[in-house]
Amino acid sequence: MAHFCERVANFSGVMAEYAVFPQGIVFPLPEELPLDFGAFLEPVSVAVHVLDRAQLKTGDSVIITGGGPIGLLILQLAIKSGAAKVLVSEPVAEKRAMAKQLGADVVVDPLKDNLLDAANKLTGGRGFNVCIEATGIPALARQLILLAEGCGTVVWVGTYPSGSDAPVPLDYMYSKELSIHSVRLAPYSFARSSRNAAQTGS
Repeated sequence: MAHFCERVANFSGVMAEYAVFPQGIVFPLPEELPLDFGAFLEPVSVAVHVLDRAQLKTGDSVIITGGGPIGLLILQLAIKSGAAKVLVSEPVAEKRAMAKQLGADVVVDPLKDNLLDAANKLTGGRGFNVCIEATGIPALARQLILLAEGCGTVVWVGTYPSGSDAPVPLDYMYSKELSIHSVRLAPYSFARSSRNAAQTGS
């Protein structure tokens, strides 16, 4: 649990020509990996950690609220990890188009479309095995609980405003045996992300 170290040291200078860091937190890029690909490894490592927390299994159905960089990276890794059905909810048309291009089965405009109806249609009314909230909107953090299938997993990865909360319907949680996780950083994921990128070239 390195990301909960009680003696965290902060470092700066990453925009400088030279910077000094402890060896244990530096990951050399594979020679075959272009720098523009390497620039994505930090957010990719977050997406990897999200799927670790979600314990996604082959054949799972997945909903992702938020089609920003993290949401779209989670989408790609979820498909690569065996997700059978993926719905992405995103209000920006260009991001919805990108999600569709990257393999989402269904994309929804939450400002115009009924997310619950779309979710029920895709899952036959069962709900999703894995629900991932990547917008930072507290109301969506709660809504995803209600879109989870029995024994489903909800992962909150958005950065929420300080002091915000999402009331949890305890009876619903009890009846569905749901699990809720949150993601703050991406410990132990960077090296795996780097190896995967080097092997696949993406």
